[in-house]
Amino acid sequence: MNSSSVSNEPLVLLYADLDAQRVQQQLIPLLNTRLGEAFATLTVQVFNPEQPTGFAPGSRLVCYLSDEHLRELVLQIQNQPLTLALLPHPEMKHARYGFGIAGKMEEALTDALNNAAVEADLLLCNDVPVFNSVVIGDALTLTPGEALAEPLAQRVKRFIRLVKGIGDVTFNAFKITTHKEKIVDTAALGIVVVEHGRSSVLSRRLVADSSVNDGMLHALVLAPRSVFEMLRFLFASLFLRDYWNNNSPSFVGHIKSRSLSISSPKLISYTHDGLIEKSNSLQLKVEPQVLQLAPGRHLALEEAEAESKEAVRTRALPAGKAKTELVTYPLPWIHHAATDEFKELFMAMRESAKASPSYLTLMVLATLLAVFGLFANSTPVIIGAMILAPLMGPIIAMALGTLRQDESLMLVSSRSIAVGTGLAMGCAMVATWFIPLTTVNSEIAARISPTLLDLGVAVISGIAGAYAHARAEVAKSLAGVAIAVALVPPLAVAGIGLGWLDLTVFWGAFLLFLTNLVGIVLAAVITFMILGYSPFHRAKRGLALTVTLAAILCIPLAIGFGHMVAEHRIVQQLDGIVLDEVKLRDVAVRPGTPLRISLTLVSGSAVDNATMDRVKQRIEQKLQQPVELEIGVKVIR
Repeated sequence: MNSSSVSNEPLVLLYADLDAQRVQQQLIPLLNTRLGEAFATLTVQVFNPEQPTGFAPGSRLVCYLSDEHLRELVLQIQNQPLTLALLPHPEMKHARYGFGIAGKMEEALTDALNNAAVEADLLLCNDVPVFNSVVIGDALTLTPGEALAEPLAQRVKRFIRLVKGIGDVTFNAFKITTHKEKIVDTAALGIVVVEHGRSSVLSRRLVADSSVNDGMLHALVLAPRSVFEMLRFLFASLFLRDYWNNNSPSFVGHIKSRSLSISSPKLISYTHDGLIEKSNSLQLKVEPQVLQLAPGRHLALEEAEAESKEAVRTRALPAGKAKTELVTYPLPWIHHAATDEFKELFMAMRESAKASPSYLTLMVLATLLAVFGLFANSTPVIIGAMILAPLMGPIIAMALGTLRQDESLMLVSSRSIAVGTGLAMGCAMVATWFIPLTTVNSEIAARISPTLLDLGVAVISGIAGAYAHARAEVAKSLAGVAIAVALVPPLAVAGIGLGWLDLTVFWGAFLLFLTNLVGIVLAAVITFMILGYSPFHRAKRGLALTVTLAAILCIPLAIGFGHMVAEHRIVQQLDGIVLDEVKLRDVAVRPGTPLRISLTLVSGSAVDNATMDRVKQRIEQKLQQPVELEIGVKVIR
């Protein structure tokens, strides 16, 4: 802040007649103690807006006036060699915020008497001065001013009040024309217009390139696409005060211009420095550097020349069909993107859905790699097959087609999945005929007993896959998604089961593949819907279909999960216990009738048949069911 002792200026104290008593009893004595020899003369004058009064050139007008009276005054003294200095009047709320005036009288008086004058712009709305902001519609918490200085309890009350009113929010269509005739045709919840953002913490973050004398105004256009987006913004702006330092709201458009014309088909309700007004159109313009202002201590100042370069950042604002939907229908809970807003994703999904030669080649290579890895019982090789497999693309495309009820996309992707599935199982079956191994090792066994846990893995992978396809910046995570969901190894095991003519292996592995397929599609459908790629009324048919398929699959998966839990409990009951001076170790359970348990008996002496029979009898008593034991013996000497 530039400060100096300003001397030889005629000093004029302006006040309204209603404030005469306080001025005489408090303000004038306080002024006299501060003046000394700093000013040549002191004049005390009652301000009458209906009788313009001439002031001596070079005078410093120390004003104890309301916002209403200040509007009349600045229209009289603009472009004159007069310095405007402001004191905090109880009804000068908006000028205090707009010009950064201190709230305490002693501090404000120090600034008014000592701060050197700077040239300042004047914002006009329909030819009426604006000190703080013009708020059109509902600006949520973007209004510059006191909201950011409120204590926590008041902010909580404000948040609750705003949340209660979310159901009543309505969008209006706006046509915004800039000084250089650029037209923005959009729909918005509200528009905040400020001459600068230097006196408000929040608007300073959103309008970083503003100044009190740059000759430009700034319009922040708010167009949240969903209730959830609004809630997130309300919470962050009221409680996370540093949040917008690095995160500008994604739904806020910013227009910087010398003037704006804002019109709407309907009557616009707006507040002009807190005063409620209505009009079909607003004309906003900046009169550059027409005021000589003694700035307050809270007004950040920068040297600025008249800035003629407009900035129109409206990419986040709805246009076309999206604009029509927001004006016509209530604000949805989840953002619904218009077709033209996800054209690139839709085109990419159409390409991913096709059974191209490269897709078929990768399916064969991934399957053969998985088969050799399974027979070799090699986890790294199987992981390589997971990464190589191209099935994720058509599955995600089918999810998007199901969500959008796009029959052509659903048909193409379904055909690609079917061809890829048949090709993978056929290749695995043929490869099995040439490999003389028929043992179910641990890698094969791990893929023939699917449970609800596998469905959970598929759902999480589907969410990640859909999100990675929808957001280019996280597409590099698709390799991790492919590893997590492992689509090709179950198909390879199913093919191995066919090659062995073992229906148990085939059915278990194929059930795991179906679990992954349905789980991914279900999760991807829901994820795309949350991301706004289809409204619920269009998505509900496809969503119902995938939920039904998932529910049917849950029956065998729940049975399998129940068996797994039961086996785990048996292992917990038996592993490590001592029966007839023999300790049970390495307990493993295999399903069947009767239940088959493999275990190791650890003893200090040889274990005879009678001891083994007693151990079996004790186990059957403990488990209350017949069992068949596979016993290994370890003797400790």
